[in-house]
Amino acid sequence: MKINAQTKISDIIRENKDVIDVIATINKHFKKLKNPILRKVFAPRVTVADAAKIGGIDIDVLLDRLSSVGFEIERSENKKENTGSSKAENNNFKDKEIIELDARIDLEKGIDPFKSIMSAIKKLPENKVLKIINTFEPLPLIKILSEKGYAFEVERDNDLVYTYFTKIQGKAAENDLPVEIIEDNKELFDKVYNNYKGNIKEVDVRDLEMPLPMVTILQEIENLPEGSALYVHHKRIPQFLLKELQERGYNLVGNKIDEANTKLIIYKK
Repeated sequence: MKINAQTKISDIIRENKDVIDVIATINKHFKKLKNPILRKVFAPRVTVADAAKIGGIDIDVLLDRLSSVGFEIERSENKKENTGSSKAENNNFKDKEIIELDARIDLEKGIDPFKSIMSAIKKLPENKVLKIINTFEPLPLIKILSEKGYAFEVERDNDLVYTYFTKIQGKAAENDLPVEIIEDNKELFDKVYNNYKGNIKEVDVRDLEMPLPMVTILQEIENLPEGSALYVHHKRIPQFLLKELQERGYNLVGNKIDEANTKLIIYKK
C-alpha cells in the first residue's frame, strides 16, 4: 500500500493491524491507538501529518517506521506541505501582542475550557494573538477556528503545547463563530424523555478522563437500537461533541442539575 502525509491512520491500520503496536512505540501520545474505542473515533479523522504533530515528531520519523513494516512511502518534495505545517502564509505571530489563556486551569477543575476559549476568541482584536497553553494539541478547536478564518500555529516545549490563533484579515467574522446549539431546557428534556420512555440506554461518563467521555458517547450511539435514545450522566454540556452528533444526524437536549451534574438525552433527528 502506498501512503503519504495525507493518508488516514484508519486506512493504514485497516491494511495492517500490526502497525498499531509499531506506531505506539514511537511516542506516548500514540498509545491511545491501542484502545479500540479511541482508535475507532480518532483514526478516521487523523492523517499521518496530523499524527506527527500530535506526537511532536518529524513526519519523516513516522513515515520511516511505517516503511519498515511494508508500506510504500510517497514523500512530498515540499517539506512544509509534507509536515502539514500549521502556520499560515505570511503571518508572523511573534510580531503581534499576545494574550495568554491557560486551559489547564479549567481542566484541573473538571471544567470544559471551550467556553473560556471561545469568549476570548470573540473578543480578540485583529492585531492580537490568543495563546492557549495546554498539554496536548487541540485538534478539534483548530479545525473549528481554521474553518472560520483564523490562522494558527502550534509550538511544543517539553510537556506543554502552545497553540496560537489570530484573525485573518477580511475572513474571520465574530458572528460566524460556533455557538451553543444545545438547549438547557428542563421542559423539553422531560418531553423527550417521556417520548423515549422504555427505550432508553443509560451511561455515566462523569468519572472518565478526557477524551473518554466523548469517545464513550460516540461508541454508545453507534450501537443504539433504532427508535431508542441515550441518557447520559455528564458533568457538563460537551461542546466538542455537538459537531460529531450533528454529522451523525443526532439531536441533544440537556438538563443542568448543578455545576458538576448535567443530564443529556441524545436521539435521532
